[in-house]
Amino acid sequence: MARSSRPLAGDEDEQQTSSENALQFHEPLSWKAGKPISTGTLITRLKALSKELVALEQEAVDRDSLATPAKELVSVGLLQHKDNGVKAYTACCLADMLRLHAPDAPYTAVQLRVGTAPSPRYGLAFLGTRRLFVLIVSGNSCFTHF
Repeated sequence: MARSSRPLAGDEDEQQTSSENALQFHEPLSWKAGKPISTGTLITRLKALSKELVALEQEAVDRDSLATPAKELVSVGLLQHKDNGVKAYTACCLADMLRLHAPDAPYTAVQLRVGTAPSPRYGLAFLGTRRLFVLIVSGNSCFTHF
């Protein structure tokens, strides 16, 4: 008996819901040595990513669609960029990535160690306009919203 190539109505609804809950952003945020992305382009891309991340709901998001941007957001090139706008939008995107992945953060303590602190045991960062304060102590992380 031949199978119908037409998807069932339930399959169409599931595919549509899945694509609505998946991140549509596919622009690169990292670059190779000698071929940097201009600051203006980075800010435009990070702004678009931030806008899309804010719109996603934690309970329904397709976390697989977040994997590539989540990995690129913790690159040294973004976290230590010379432009404050790039760093601020990166921080906003990181805050939303943490929100969407909660309670399972997609980052290790080492990846989030972006600032210097009084003690080598502490990594401290104030993440931009989202007002998310991250404190990492000896591998344990504590996320508190102000």
